[in-house]
This record gives sequence, C-alpha cells and structure tokens, in this order.
Amino acid sequence: WDGGYCIAGLLGHGDAFVLRDPSGIRPAFYYADDDIIAVASEAPLIQSVFGVREEGVHPIPPGQALCIKRSGAWMLERILEPLPFKQCSFERIYFSRGNDGRIYREREQLGRLLLKPLLHTLDKLGRSLQDTVLSFIPNTSELAFLGLTKEAQDHLDRQKDLLCKEMASCGDHATMQACAAKLQKILNTKVRTEKVIHKDAKIRTFIQEDSSREHLTMHAYDVHYGTIKRGEDCVVAFDDSIVRGNTLKNAILRTIDKMGPTHIVVVSSCPQIRYPDVYGIDMAKLGDLAAFKAAISLLKERNMTHVIEDVYRKCKAELKVPLKGGKIVNHVKRIYEPFTPEEISARIAQDVRPFDCKAHIEIIYQTVEDLHKALPEHAGDWYFSGNYPTVGGAKVCCRAFALWMEGSSQRCYGVNSAMSMARFRKPVLVLG
Repeated sequence: WDGGYCIAGLLGHGDAFVLRDPSGIRPAFYYADDDIIAVASEAPLIQSVFGVREEGVHPIPPGQALCIKRSGAWMLERILEPLPFKQCSFERIYFSRGNDGRIYREREQLGRLLLKPLLHTLDKLGRSLQDTVLSFIPNTSELAFLGLTKEAQDHLDRQKDLLCKEMASCGDHATMQACAAKLQKILNTKVRTEKVIHKDAKIRTFIQEDSSREHLTMHAYDVHYGTIKRGEDCVVAFDDSIVRGNTLKNAILRTIDKMGPTHIVVVSSCPQIRYPDVYGIDMAKLGDLAAFKAAISLLKERNMTHVIEDVYRKCKAELKVPLKGGKIVNHVKRIYEPFTPEEISARIAQDVRPFDCKAHIEIIYQTVEDLHKALPEHAGDWYFSGNYPTVGGAKVCCRAFALWMEGSSQRCYGVNSAMSMARFRKPVLVLG
C-alpha cells in the first residue's frame, strides 16, 4: 500500500482492527476502558460522545494496528515499518474540528503569524489599522482570524508601551509633546472587526462536485450592510485557504466590492496550494489550482513555455519508473522555480479579480516556514512544497501534469486515469 489511510475491519470470528498508514498521514485516535473501545479520526469527537478527558484519548501510532479481540482484550501491534512522520497539515487548517484544544491553539497561531505581512501590505497601500476593517469569510477560518485580531491588539499595546517609555525618557518639552501626540493617536486606534460577509452554513462549496460547485457559490454569500464606510475603508477578508480561486472571483470579491471599499486584502492562513492531494482530500486536478494557473500564465508571459514542454516530457518518462524500489522525482516543482511566492500571489490577485470590481485587490498567503512554526507536529506539506511523503504521491503528481497537458479532465488518482496512462488494462477491484 502506498498512500495515506486508516483501514478498519471486522472479522467473521468477532475480532476487529484499525490500521494506520506508516507515515501517519491520516489521523486516527482511540479510547479504551473496561466497557468500550472507540476509534475516530478526531479526538474531540470521542471526548464529547464518551465524556472523557483529553489525556484519555490517544493516537494510533503510524504503521500500527489497534487489534481488538472478541473477548474485549486489545493491543497495538506494528504491522508496517514506520516512515518519516508526515501528518497532514491541511487536515488541521481546514477539516478538523476547532474544538480540539491543540487545533484551537494552532489555528490561533496561524492567524498571529499573518499580522506582520498584513501590516507591510497596508503600509504599501498607504493604509493603517485605523481605516481597515478585519473580517473572516468561512466559519472554518474564525479561529485563525481571532489569532490575527489578538495579535493586532498586542501590536497596538506594544506601540503604546514603547511610547510611554520614550515619554519617560524625554529631556525637553517639545519631544514630550510629540510623543504625547503619537500616543493619543494610538490610543484612538482600535482593532476594527466586523462580520462583513455572511455565508449560508448549509452550503459547503469545497466538497461539491464540479458541475454544481459554481452554481452554489453564486448563492452562498451575502453582505451585512453598514459594516464598512463606502469610499473610505479597506477590508481584510480572512480565509483559511484559496484552492481554485473560483469562490473568490465569482462570489466573495463581487459581494464585498458592492459595499464600496477602497481596497480588499484577502489573507489566507494556508500557503499557496500548488500541488494536488492524492491522500484523500479532493484537490486532484492540477489545472484547477489557482497557484498553478498563475505560474503557467507567468511562464507564457515571459516566453518560457519550453519549461512546460520539458516538464511534460520528464513527467511522462517518470510514469514508466516502477514504484517498488524506484525513486520518483516530482518534476512539477520546476513550474514554480522561476518565480517568487510574491509574484505568484500578485498574479493570482490579478486572475481572481472580477472584470467589474472597483476596489484594488491584494492577496497574502501564509508562508510554508510560518506554517511549520504554527503546526510543528504536522510536517505533511506536499500541497504547498511538492514534497510527497510516498513515492506514489510524487508519481501521481506527474500523472496530474501529464493529464493537464493532454487536456484530460480526469482526476489524477482515479483508477480510470491510471489505466488511461498505461498501455495495458487489467481488471481492478476497488474497495472504499
């Protein structure tokens, strides 16, 4: 087996098992006492249902199986040799329940780390916190947004403290007055937060099938009128991730723009999603990713299409390399090498801007380095870095690029797409 998985089974004689992949990509937690044994992909679910404390819920170690006898006895057994520990980071950013104590703190830290680049962008635009409204878009981004607002308040408090110390050391009346004026300005500055965007909680566009996603997106968002000053305010729209960019372009930016802000700064607590996921999260089509489309556009604008052709040839050759004992190279990384993250972000902002949008658009992404600071135990970052924890992941990424070049709309990890890339066909039984 190559990939991220938790396999559960119940045998005919009454025994059961749950096996976790050797890289620990997919999460699995268990609780056991004299009466019950429970397994779930999220710890707080077990805590809430069975009323147990956090320390009573444990992760199944990578490559091990929780084996449960019909007698009620249980044990952990190593089935597979563990690989480097690469727990999925996107699981923590988006999918996991925020009521997990660790996830709450991680998401808060993701938000705190984004204040510095936000202040840099506001300064570049000639704006400040005084004329900026902070808001978040989907509910899944709320905890990181709270981290951003807390850090913004801490930033103002640090400025007040520095000015107070400066005033205490002032040697003349003029300097004292200047410091007092600065202090008064900071005291009058508040972190302005509003619920600018309203989303219908019943609609989750990320998990919809392709044919219905765009239609739902158009009807999922609306504004709370009166939350910003028309022609005066800059709006910061905090999101947990920007995958395809369609929701931004078709709904969010248009919705905010009708409120009349001067600028819209979209802040993502997740880095640029550059590569497909092959371990269970539906990001299978490389050509759908906003970062990939931006990089391809930049390559074409700068007359570097030879890079695209070269990557295609190498990806096709890589697909012939056997998985077992082979070393698979992710050649898709070359698509991004000529550009800085800032250049790609700027191009994404250009691509997602609706043609009739009046506000200036900026996009800020979390850096991969800061992601690891916030989530030190979840090193799985293949969506952002292209560093897949298994050889199969890198091979499927190469297949995704080949499918895109050939104009195929198939998912890169489907059985059909795998077979279409091969010269032979065999019967396949798919369980799942």
